[in-house]
Amino acid sequence: MLFEKFVPSMEINSMKNNVNAKSEGAEIFSAICRGKDLTKYGNKVDKVVAYIKTIGDKALNGDLKAMAEINAYREIQIQEPLIQRLNLFGYMGDYQSVPFNTELRYKVAQLQGKKSGEQANSGSFAFPVQTWREGTFSTKTISGGMAIDYRQEATMNTDSIARANEQVLNDMFNQMFYDVVFNMYTSIRTMFVGGTAITAFTEAAGITQASVDDAIRLMRRWGAPTISGDYSVISQLEPFAGFTTVAGTVQYSEAVMEEIRKTGLLKSYRGVPIVELPNAYNTTNINATAGIGGAVPFYETYLPEGLLFVLPKVANGSPLQVGIKGGVQSQTGQDLNLRLNVTRFDIEFGSTIINDLVPMMSLISDSNFIVDKR
Repeated sequence: MLFEKFVPSMEINSMKNNVNAKSEGAEIFSAICRGKDLTKYGNKVDKVVAYIKTIGDKALNGDLKAMAEINAYREIQIQEPLIQRLNLFGYMGDYQSVPFNTELRYKVAQLQGKKSGEQANSGSFAFPVQTWREGTFSTKTISGGMAIDYRQEATMNTDSIARANEQVLNDMFNQMFYDVVFNMYTSIRTMFVGGTAITAFTEAAGITQASVDDAIRLMRRWGAPTISGDYSVISQLEPFAGFTTVAGTVQYSEAVMEEIRKTGLLKSYRGVPIVELPNAYNTTNINATAGIGGAVPFYETYLPEGLLFVLPKVANGSPLQVGIKGGVQSQTGQDLNLRLNVTRFDIEFGSTIINDLVPMMSLISDSNFIVDKR
């Protein structure tokens, strides 16, 4: 008889639906694990700690109801922060969340016919007709998970719980973010190299002031732009904020010098805000030349480091479309090989670039950095 490696425990998952993970006790337990201020809860904190220890002991002894309750608490600690982080996609493009039985769709407005023009007082006039082109985009599934050791709850080892939760959050979110960013890069670059569309794209060794100035000039007519990227590229913008004196030396205003001194980065350039995109380390992947001096190993980052985006706030649709279906799904069961209880998390998501709207985004690529990290 063959056994699958992952065998779901239907008893645990069915009972888990009856656990009120939105209760104040669940809220306090989550706050403890995240290291938040607990003063507003008063003596309820001690009661929650005692209760979690009790059900942790029961779970260790095989109590399915206690297991279900703990699993529900752990899952809510993953799902809510992950959904909050996904809202970042709304800054880069159009983001939607739909049920499982709904397609991820986008709509592009198209005007047909003659536009406004000079007319005689009593003459006829032409007018445009607005039509819509709709499309769908495919999805893929990102999965993550963790082994559940109920000793952590029995002893209230919240540091260990928090680290495990954060690792799952970082890994799943950054895998999605990487897929979106890589899709943007390959789509725009392919159209640029193929000459099939108007694009605001450039790729060279290093970020130049001329390329950034051109990107701002092109994008700000669509709407107020924002410059964003990894530290490796936005840190290259600092020299652009200086001014040249009569003697030929480059100097900085007191305000700019203070800004860089406090944060290490320039916060705006030519009136355009600069935002550093979070780029966590993937502690399971080593880069042989990423350390100090470039000749020693260090952890690899999840996201490409050499992409600088200049994205306007467009009111009538964005070229980047991102969506998820069914929210975050989870299931707890037992790994027969390891004899461990494990929880799996899945997100079905998709992203696409609308070719008609590609001129509404600008991308500057520093070829000193690798984009494809798969």
